[in-house]
Amino acid sequence: MTSRLRIGSAMRTLLSGGSIQATCLHMLLIALISVILVERLDSSLTMGFHIGLVWRNALPVALFILLIYGLCGRLLLSLMLGSGITWLVFDVNAVKELNMNLPLLPGDLVLVHQVLGNIGFFAHYTGHRLVWLVLAALLFAIVTGVIWKVEKHWQRGGRISRATWTCLSLAALVTMYQGDGFWRDVYGDEALPGFQQWDPILSVQQTGFMAGMVRTTQESRISIPQADKPLVAGFAQSHADELNMRMTRKAPLELPDIVVVQSEAFFDPGVLKSVDYGQFVPNFQRLAATGVSGSLTTPTYGGGTIRTEFETLTGYPMRAFPSIMYPYYGLASGWMPTVPHRLESFGYSTTLFHPFRAGFWNRRQVMPELGFQHAYYEKDFAGAARAGEFVSDHALFDFVLAHFDEGNMGAQYAMVITMENHGPWDYDVGPLAKVLNEHPLPPGLSATGTREMTYYLSHLVNGDAALGDFAQRLLARPRWTLLLFYGDHLPALDAAYKDLGFDDGKRRGQQHTRYMLLSNRPLDPQIPRQLDLSAYQLPGLLFDAVGLPEDGYLALASTIRTAWEQDHLQHAEQYRQLQFNAALLEVSCGHKLSATGKCKRQVFSANADNN
Repeated sequence: MTSRLRIGSAMRTLLSGGSIQATCLHMLLIALISVILVERLDSSLTMGFHIGLVWRNALPVALFILLIYGLCGRLLLSLMLGSGITWLVFDVNAVKELNMNLPLLPGDLVLVHQVLGNIGFFAHYTGHRLVWLVLAALLFAIVTGVIWKVEKHWQRGGRISRATWTCLSLAALVTMYQGDGFWRDVYGDEALPGFQQWDPILSVQQTGFMAGMVRTTQESRISIPQADKPLVAGFAQSHADELNMRMTRKAPLELPDIVVVQSEAFFDPGVLKSVDYGQFVPNFQRLAATGVSGSLTTPTYGGGTIRTEFETLTGYPMRAFPSIMYPYYGLASGWMPTVPHRLESFGYSTTLFHPFRAGFWNRRQVMPELGFQHAYYEKDFAGAARAGEFVSDHALFDFVLAHFDEGNMGAQYAMVITMENHGPWDYDVGPLAKVLNEHPLPPGLSATGTREMTYYLSHLVNGDAALGDFAQRLLARPRWTLLLFYGDHLPALDAAYKDLGFDDGKRRGQQHTRYMLLSNRPLDPQIPRQLDLSAYQLPGLLFDAVGLPEDGYLALASTIRTAWEQDHLQHAEQYRQLQFNAALLEVSCGHKLSATGKCKRQVFSANADNN
């Protein structure tokens, strides 16, 4: 009995932090558990042991557990809570990587209210993880309650020592993530040589998730990098004639109706092995041959639609703003000379069609700022036919055509954002699967890959049929009409991609969607019929096809594009840097750039060039 009391007393002393030896043991346990956690949870660290990367990834976890320890004074509870929350963060990160090919980033914090407000929608992306997550949460709550009840009877550390640990850990975490003082070097380029701000997924694979999160958070404090003003001005000076031509060309006397369709997760599976181009999208293939078409590089994968959307509405490349994940939260602004704003100045009416929630992605607030006079959202499609979870493309296109047939005699611009083929792509497609009867699945698919491809391709084929019907009816109208159709990103068909592989051998995040520009009148013969573009180059292509005057960044961007074409698509990175810097300069200026590529108005940046 006496020995048991001695053992219990010694254990309480060690767990309560009542001695220097116990405190050292506590710190050692916290450090050890932190290292074990990141080693077990981070696949990039299990590939090979690198002491520098391990402790840089474990340190944020250790400081977080130490913060909990300082607040509650209970060692076991701190280890339990810290480990559980760390595991949850890694699990959420795994879901995002799987579906969007991106790790968790600081910008994701702005979406907390979106996730909570649309929990049913986002729950689909967790798949079987959701069941395990709920069970794990229940078990975690039970174990935590037991630990709380047992450990509360033991003596906790004194208030002074607990306050000290709390202040030290909190100060270390805040300064670490802000990159203050020596922390900038601890997580700098030399310490994390594999980190690349413009490629978050590769950075995490090279440096580890926690270290990558720290470095990305440090970098996110700089929302808009400084532009290379001489680079932009020098290009403008050397291409003054073309810029002047673009800025002074006369708009056509008759303005066409313009319909832009952003097709959810559209791509041609012909990029996959054992699949032919056009096999599942014959209507797109047929129509694309009659207009301008090519591959389209988009700034997102699997999700993050608004990144592509922002590029096609503004012409600004998202890669010019590497610390900004979601442009509709903090970047998009009413001053921007967007496509709708520019067309409105020529007399266009501007309308958005999107059969989903108006508040999703903050569209209700942002779209009017970006120039849309009218908008139709999910509530306006009450009773519309659905294909699976969402409003079908057929129903959406019928709605748009009815709008155009209302007798409006003025020029119209419509942005149509589809929803039918939105992920996750593992539902039971039910009767819709019959559309694949004439389109057999490629061989070599696993059970999971078969399920993904069956769902995705059923909707793709169905949407392609809707596109064929829509294009025929839209372009049969007597009024001059342009149709720009493109896919916003590849779907996250992870298992199918692993089963089949891509023809070019590249990664899923390096693949491209497709686009096409059609007209019911002859297109400008100077526009190449086969043209591979990035999404941010679509506004320039559209204005060239109509023959509308351009100014500011848009004129520069179009001139850069044509210069690159004349250079036979050589030196791509140099032209990209020109484009990125021109976008940075106009956004930091807060006003259209001048014909000389300079800022004429100082709005956001204290260092803006007033020349």
